[in-house]
Amino acid sequence: MDKQLRKAIEVKFGKPISKQADVQGLKDDILFETSQILGYNTLRRAFGFLNSVQASRKTLQILSNYVGYRSYNHFLKRDTENRLGADWIELQMWMAKKNIDHEGFSFLERYRDKNYFHLFVSHVIKSLIDKGNWARLSYLFENTSIFDNHHRTVIPRIATSLHFSLVNLPKRKIQKISSLLKNKSFRDISLYSWVDYDEANGYFGDLVRSSEEHLETEDEVLFTKLYLAKIDFLNQSDFEIDFNAIKVSKNCHSILHGRYLSMQLVCQPKQRKKIKRQIFSVAREVKNKNELFQEIIPILMLLRDVDFMEEIFNLYYDELIGYMHWDHVSIERYNIIALIIVNLNNGLLKNNKLLFEFFDKEKVFHNNDKYHKIFYLIASYHHERLSNNDADFKQIKSEYKRLVKELKFSFFSQSFLENYFEKT
Repeated sequence: MDKQLRKAIEVKFGKPISKQADVQGLKDDILFETSQILGYNTLRRAFGFLNSVQASRKTLQILSNYVGYRSYNHFLKRDTENRLGADWIELQMWMAKKNIDHEGFSFLERYRDKNYFHLFVSHVIKSLIDKGNWARLSYLFENTSIFDNHHRTVIPRIATSLHFSLVNLPKRKIQKISSLLKNKSFRDISLYSWVDYDEANGYFGDLVRSSEEHLETEDEVLFTKLYLAKIDFLNQSDFEIDFNAIKVSKNCHSILHGRYLSMQLVCQPKQRKKIKRQIFSVAREVKNKNELFQEIIPILMLLRDVDFMEEIFNLYYDELIGYMHWDHVSIERYNIIALIIVNLNNGLLKNNKLLFEFFDKEKVFHNNDKYHKIFYLIASYHHERLSNNDADFKQIKSEYKRLVKELKFSFFSQSFLENYFEKT
């Protein structure tokens, strides 16, 4: 049972529940206060006189009523709010200190088990960036224990917050930020947790290039070479990857493994059949299909390999349409656009009606919003063309040209938009 609830019960009862006679007294008091009965053994288990088991929702509800709350959820919410307020004041007191050394940020570890941990860390990072306090930022990221071993949602949320702190910084400040790349924790959060294509020709691309001198692991080298090659591909610059010289680690993350396979499709067009067999072989063994195909499907859209996309959907539709975690929303959106393109290729326009409803083109789709909308506009353009809705063509073309200009990817020509389904 929740320790805070147990403490609140003892406060309400007027003394600690230290012997079994106290349990009987508590049982009677609960009946008197709430008109509800809790079993003697249920209370003995709750206070450690019998082997503990998880309390039922009904038991927690009655005990919460006893200490003055209308429900257990209400008790938890009030408790969280109280702790949040106290912890926030404590955080501000620490941040106000004039001298914080290398070990000074270890105070953040006391919030690790709180559901607002990522908010506190993000606040500290943003405050230091706003103040231009690069020395303290370096101290923060040197405290690796702050960023290690968290639930999968914590680091991506901190990374998202960091992205929005960096995206509008002037170039001189980005150069200062680059000095933090020597810290593995900073590289993990600023680069590897948020793969940015909207800023590939902006701050993010600059950081990735600046990171090359600091790389330590096989995965970091693989990530950097693949990302920079993909950006060169989109910029139509010369590039070359020696796939024999880069290694895929045994425990390579599914997303990074998928990016490795997708760039093989780009760089080795004559071996596509072999690479395709390899992709399906890996997919059979990978637990999270959605993550493996996260970059494969967008690359197939770039290569206009609609038949391959259709094969993937025929095999893994259920795994690819839908998401398990909040940070998978963007993956699902790419997959839906790819499915729209497959339907267009097969003349199944009616099947796209519901798929388009997943998007509100006036709002942000998710991360990499501009890059994402390029694909959406290609799908929209050809859906409207096949539906004979000529009135929308100019608006779609205009929006496409605007986004291409902002992204600075020369790959996305007007011809690519208009002739997407023509065989090359």
